[in-house]
Amino acid sequence: MNSDAAKEILSAYRSEDRDGADPIFHEALSHLENDAELKKWFEEQISLDRSIRQKLAGIEPPADLQAKILARIRGEKVRRSVFALPPAWLAVAACLVLGGLALFYSTRRGGPDRFQEFKTDALAMVSVQGGPQLDLETPNLNETQAFLREHKAPYYEALPSRLKSMETAGCRAFVWKDYPASLTCFLLPDGQFLHLVVINRAALDNASIPAGMKAMGDWHVMFQQKSGMLLMWASRAPMDQLKQVLVAMVGGVRGLAEVQKELRQHALPVSSEPVSSIEQ
Repeated sequence: MNSDAAKEILSAYRSEDRDGADPIFHEALSHLENDAELKKWFEEQISLDRSIRQKLAGIEPPADLQAKILARIRGEKVRRSVFALPPAWLAVAACLVLGGLALFYSTRRGGPDRFQEFKTDALAMVSVQGGPQLDLETPNLNETQAFLREHKAPYYEALPSRLKSMETAGCRAFVWKDYPASLTCFLLPDGQFLHLVVINRAALDNASIPAGMKAMGDWHVMFQQKSGMLLMWASRAPMDQLKQVLVAMVGGVRGLAEVQKELRQHALPVSSEPVSSIEQ
């Protein structure tokens, strides 16, 4: 992550009490220690946000402001107070209403925007240099699942035997937009990670979930919907190696045909070497 990417992420940072523990900001915040210019910009942004909040908190609108606004909406007349409402107060009221609407819709985004936000946040979490932050580090898949179960985080239990036999780096339980979620990191033969992020499908509202393998920069990403959950698979491993695992997830010979079809559709390399069934 460079300074520009860190600045883009930190532009959404609100305050220490609201976002200090959010893992999305951890790597970006770590850049402040070694980038004096970025740190100066961040401190100015925090100071400006604090000043705006304090100014808004100190505003006391006239006692009849609500009645006047409602009357305007209803087309009614209200008794004039001794002092007419100054234009400046009308401007303040308009700003507060618009700000409230913006906050309402920003916290209730759904559909494609919400899916895009989830995908971006998940990739940011697993893209941390040196690997994502884990709550439990263990090579044993059963231990990761027990940990996630204990912490009431969703996980997908019906994995193919090929994946169940793989070692893991560990797991993490976290919350995204008030929905519990989990991350499990599998270790591929070449030492790279295959990440599995699981969340309740309802967290994405009515968003359409794309099918098949997607290339996103140097990441290969695939989504599946299983038992009311959304599964997001992500890896930087070479496609020839990753294909072996994908066949297991989709299923045997049928899986091989589907994976090869997806690879051709998305202009990803398809190996001519035979692939044996790995569900057994």
